[in-house]
Amino acid sequence: MLPATLVGSAALLVVDVYASSALSVADYGLYGAVRRVVQIAGFVVLLGMENAVIRVVARAPDAPDARAGTRGAALWTAAAGLALGALVAVLAPTLAAFVDDSPHTADALRIAALALPFWALRTITVAAAQGWGNLWPRALVTFLAWPLVQAVGLVVAVQGLRLGVLGAVAGYTAAVVAGALQGAWQLWRGRRDVFAAAPEAGEGSFRAMWANAWPQWVHGVSMALYTWLDQVLLVGLAGATAGGRYGPVAQLMPLFAMGLGALNSAFAGVIAKKHADGDRAGLAEQYRLVTRWALVLAVPPVVVALVAPMSVLAPWASASGETVQALRIVALTQLACTAVGSVNYLLVMSGRPRDPLWNAVPAVFVSAGVAFVCIPVWGATGAAVASGAAMLVANLGGLGQVWRHLRIHPFHGGLLRPIVAGLAVAAVSLGVQRALGDGLLTLAAIAVVGGVAYAAALALLGLDEGDREVLSALRKKVGR
Repeated sequence: MLPATLVGSAALLVVDVYASSALSVADYGLYGAVRRVVQIAGFVVLLGMENAVIRVVARAPDAPDARAGTRGAALWTAAAGLALGALVAVLAPTLAAFVDDSPHTADALRIAALALPFWALRTITVAAAQGWGNLWPRALVTFLAWPLVQAVGLVVAVQGLRLGVLGAVAGYTAAVVAGALQGAWQLWRGRRDVFAAAPEAGEGSFRAMWANAWPQWVHGVSMALYTWLDQVLLVGLAGATAGGRYGPVAQLMPLFAMGLGALNSAFAGVIAKKHADGDRAGLAEQYRLVTRWALVLAVPPVVVALVAPMSVLAPWASASGETVQALRIVALTQLACTAVGSVNYLLVMSGRPRDPLWNAVPAVFVSAGVAFVCIPVWGATGAAVASGAAMLVANLGGLGQVWRHLRIHPFHGGLLRPIVAGLAVAAVSLGVQRALGDGLLTLAAIAVVGGVAYAAALALLGLDEGDREVLSALRKKVGR
């Protein structure tokens, strides 16, 4: 997952940089807002089934429940995607008036709506593979095939056919469709019996899964809103040009948390299994290990974004001073959220799916309230403040719930090592920036020299037993 996440994240950034150069700043902002609308709607059509499928499959991989649950979830979510996609297509002019008054907005929303049933199928198939412990389909579909198809679609539609923002949205929709087909094919290869007709039973029945999934559904939609509403509200309150300035920040945001995202893909099934076995000590140990390594991966990009932001933003023509401030706010927020670890997965996979609602729903109101106050005054910086405040509310609330119900936490002395080692990255970044100025050459030099300095600093600070086990496993994997 980690190599695929790194490669895929880099590829998506390249695709987005191309979109920002091929489109005007306003069209680039509109393109980002339409994608956010689809992503939020994608959580609506999932019905909360993604984590329910992982949990049912991971708890009993070879039971009929696993097959029935995967099949039922795929059918129900695809149907929900069709229904909501049709509704978005009908209401496109009304939605377009809220997002942006451009004549292309309604058509862009209609094209994007075609992606919704495929979004559901893609997500459920890769979730099932994750529950069975096969992370390669998830890595392939989510991080490798996705940016490749999106890049081809963008070049053909925007550069070749001169379709502008409509072509950019069509390329995004094509990537979703390709991901769904790839995910279904991978599932067919690995677990063909999922597609065989069989009665649903036990935890794998839709009714049983829905009882566990509906709180996750509300939580997923709420999380999508407080995570992605910033860009939509920015375009609505400050215009598409402001959205274009904020676009690089929205694309870079996942980069700061990609370590935790990659590790969560493996950790989710481990949580369900260890909790079912009553291994509280093992679960606490894994929680600390995952959080430490997530922080190890998060610190370098956060430090570079804080010290040399214009070099990070150099590829985007739409970046401005306003973008710099927003980037710094988002980077610091993501670092804080990474430091609390996999709180939502711990709650959901340990059988408490309703608990995250008490964090996510208030976070939506925080996001919207701060956005309506700050965006008219500060523009893109206000959007970053709104997003950051909401994420802190949700993650810190989740940390308190994990301690209350499981009596475990991620904090220990080992978390300080990546923070201290980050000072070496900061020193390198300042030195390189002073010597070369801002730009892509500076960013490349920081990546090479700063990466070496960071690794050396971590080694000097020492490794514990868990770190050595992780590095040993990595060496064995590379050796194959």
